Amino acid sequence: MEPSIDPFLGLSEIEPERADVILVPVPFERTVSYGTGTAGGPQAILEASEQLETFDEETLLDFEEYPRVWTDTPIEPNKAGSIPDNLDEIAERFRKWEGRFVVGLGGEHLITYGILQGLAADLSEVTVVQIDAHADLIERLEGDFWSHGTVMRRLWESGCRLVQIGVRSLSREEYQLIQAEPTIQTFFAHRLAEEWESLLETLRGLEGPVFLSLDVDGLDPSILPSTGTPQPDGLSWRQTLTLLRTLFDNRNCTLLGADVVEFVPSPHPPGCDLTAAKLVMKLIAYWAAAQQKRSQHRLEP
Repeated sequence: MEPSIDPFLGLSEIEPERADVILVPVPFERTVSYGTGTAGGPQAILEASEQLETFDEETLLDFEEYPRVWTDTPIEPNKAGSIPDNLDEIAERFRKWEGRFVVGLGGEHLITYGILQGLAADLSEVTVVQIDAHADLIERLEGDFWSHGTVMRRLWESGCRLVQIGVRSLSREEYQLIQAEPTIQTFFAHRLAEEWESLLETLRGLEGPVFLSLDVDGLDPSILPSTGTPQPDGLSWRQTLTLLRTLFDNRNCTLLGADVVEFVPSPHPPGCDLTAAKLVMKLIAYWAAAQQKRSQHRLEP
């Protein structure tokens, strides 16, 4: 058994084979283009999580009992290597957890490409649900092919369908791509109120393998400003949780996993670190509650 580092919520050590959820820190930061510090995000989230209660009042789950979460050792790719090699390193670690519910803690958004390369044998079958202030669909960002701002372009080019939520910062090129491509469905922040029910129906209607990528700048910065490129007019806390629960309650899709990326630790704790940790906790709680419902449904006569 590999040693666990700063277990999530301060939970007791368990064998990874017994875990319901695998949490993998990925402190990768090589292409950020404005604010820095995402490499410290995973450790800050894990440390802050120890200040949270293990009981979730909404789902009535107690993490001391269920779900069982195992925290893997951090993936720290060799910065002397190329970015594609770094992404391969990330993919290799996640590949060993294929078939389990895995949550990656970033780090910058580019890690999503590596994670999905590890979890999905065929990306053309995968839908990525992306909560994000930015479209991340530019062909190159400041000349870079591999970037936190090109990650969804690279996944789309690999065959992924995209459902983007909360976007409010993009180039004309990205907007034109969205308008032209039926495999990219974008719910812009300024239209969320009028398209809210349509968005929920879209999440309820997803089928096949699905991956959730949650960039914390998708939330309004009044809730979580501690990120590299915050943008006003994002999702509220309750909107975010409603989206997560709606997605996880969908019995017709298979959740490959999720990631929470682009969090920058607050310089003066507790700051936003507790909020980011709570977001990860709620994500896992909703997944686990949905699994319980499915098990009960199968047992019903």
